[in-house]
Amino acid sequence: MGRLLLLPAEVSDLAEILEGQRLAFSDPVEPFFFALFPETEREERFEEQVKRTEAWWLGDPSAKYMKVVDEETGKIISAAKWCIYETPLTEEQMKEELTVDWHPDEESNQWAQHIIRSVHSHRLRRTKGGVCCVLDMMSTHPDHHRRGAGKMLVQWGCDIADKMGVEAFIEGTFIARRLYESCGFVATPTDWIFVDVPEKLKHKPQIKYYFFERQPKAKVVEVEKDVVKVGVREAVVEEA
Repeated sequence: MGRLLLLPAEVSDLAEILEGQRLAFSDPVEPFFFALFPETEREERFEEQVKRTEAWWLGDPSAKYMKVVDEETGKIISAAKWCIYETPLTEEQMKEELTVDWHPDEESNQWAQHIIRSVHSHRLRRTKGGVCCVLDMMSTHPDHHRRGAGKMLVQWGCDIADKMGVEAFIEGTFIARRLYESCGFVATPTDWIFVDVPEKLKHKPQIKYYFFERQPKAKVVEVEKDVVKVGVREAVVEEA
């Protein structure tokens, strides 16, 4: 195993990133990920998952994808999507809702759409659509835990939030709680948030998560114009 490099992700990385996410969220299973990217679709139409992710990325000016690469193998071992909101969301953006149509049956589409919209609505209530940074998704390949890759990705966004003087937010799992707390995040509330679903969908997997928030370490009077510009950054961590 080699040194770890923190670099901007490219659209051409998406297939490798999605496969790493699938492995990361399979043990233990995180149903929310599979609401976004069902296994049936991956097995039959994986390219559609890649294209959908690409469309989400390129259609969202706030989205910044970062990756951690093992210098020796060249493989992506961890990746994250941060949303850097430099300006408040417009009223139109606050009302946008995702339509889900990629599951194999209508009931699964209804379930996925309901939980995705519920989590997003909660995020908007907490962030108020204001200027902030949100860690939208992060995963580390199961074979590369405890190498510090996840912390590099979390800290990357925290550094931007500190420079902007704004809060940062995460919807996260219990497994990652210690990592987030080590970077200054606090779970609010301290216990799980459960997504309520209609009675007809109660048999579907239950969705629960923690909502983390972090105050900036230091307020700034004036934000540099290019504070969130993503360049080729060689953040190197020596292997322990």
